Amino acid sequence: MKTTKEKILDAALKLFNRDGLVNVRLQHIADEAFVSVGNLAYHYANKEAILSALYESLTEQQDALLAEYRIVPLFDNIDRLIRYTYQLQRAFVFFYLDTLEIIRAYPPIGDTHRQRIRSQISQLKNMLNFNVARGALATETVAGTYDQLARQLWMTMDQWLYQQAVNGEKFDDEAAYQQAVWNLLIPCFTPMGIKEYQQMLEHPYDFYF
Repeated sequence: MKTTKEKILDAALKLFNRDGLVNVRLQHIADEAFVSVGNLAYHYANKEAILSALYESLTEQQDALLAEYRIVPLFDNIDRLIRYTYQLQRAFVFFYLDTLEIIRAYPPIGDTHRQRIRSQISQLKNMLNFNVARGALATETVAGTYDQLARQLWMTMDQWLYQQAVNGEKFDDEAAYQQAVWNLLIPCFTPMGIKEYQQMLEHPYDFYF
């Protein structure tokens, strides 16, 4: 059986995802969790406290996904990271649709999120370097190309849901998200990279997670 705190967070996440963070009040969350506002406030003093707890849950799950990826970012590992990143973002879709408003309204979360963005871009650059070194990606022809590509990869992975929503297009399409990320990498493939990518598509490997 879930604790009261867990029920409150589940209710908040459901409402934030459905209605948007700014449109949800503590009373709405209390009603959804079947607790009084006073009981809710005992566990979470305000909406920022609830948001902080949800953000902590999101980042903990992100870190768990990155554990395998950090060790050996082969194409199979990268593909799993892409797919499970999409699924995690769908679970916390409110955060990705309202990121700018959230980090403006809640500076501590904004500071933490910016630090994580820098870390994520650095990890993506390390992935590119690793795959260049093993011969799956071509070497840079212009210095700094992969620095920019790492940033473009982060932008696509982090903001794809928002772009789809703004354009009035569906974002419940994992395959489209997956392909949008790979399309940035495909032009950089060496013959070895092309072969590995084709093998991955033909024989998907999903032992982990």
